[in-house]
Amino acid sequence: MRLLIVGASGGLGRQVVGRAVARGHEVTALVRRAGSAPALPGVREEHGAVGDDLAAVSGVMAGQEAVVSALGNPLWVAGRRGPAVLARAAANLVTAMRLHGVRRIVLPLAWGSGRSRGHTSPPLRLLTRVVIRRDYRDFDTAEAIVTGAGLDATIVYFGALTDRPGAARTDASLRTPSPLAVSRTGLAACLIDQAESRAAGVTRLAVSGAAA
Repeated sequence: MRLLIVGASGGLGRQVVGRAVARGHEVTALVRRAGSAPALPGVREEHGAVGDDLAAVSGVMAGQEAVVSALGNPLWVAGRRGPAVLARAAANLVTAMRLHGVRRIVLPLAWGSGRSRGHTSPPLRLLTRVVIRRDYRDFDTAEAIVTGAGLDATIVYFGALTDRPGAARTDASLRTPSPLAVSRTGLAACLIDQAESRAAGVTRLAVSGAAA
């Protein structure tokens, strides 16, 4: 497949690119900084800010068969004060996908956001609405944009990310992931699985960690 991967320079994004290449896909990696995408055969690096540059997003969307996001916000709860980006990125991706007839998108979001909030414990719901409400409002808006666009969309909810080797299990019933931590390699494999899927409409999955 021809895959557009956004957020390809981050810890999760690099794993997603590597997994896509290993499966034989042609990857376009849209990144902010030149030279920040994984330098692998089959990867074409393009430059642009997904949430700010619709022209750049539209320019790389033509000819793609699916979009995989590996974007994340610089969480305020961790002391990182950058802007929330997921909702703006989702809006530009959906606009470009409609323009170029691309139907499939895979969007990972933090557990406790969007539809998954109703499956979380009361303390976590309070946390997402009070302590880290800025980020979770952004996640909620991104989900609403993607799932309301009439596309074949998969929302993948995940908990804490680790660099330890490991696989991932998916659960369509949206039970609380157990264990909550999941490896970046496992989540990356799940995201590519969903990009390859032929399921129509909107699908939501919770991802939990599993032994390698």
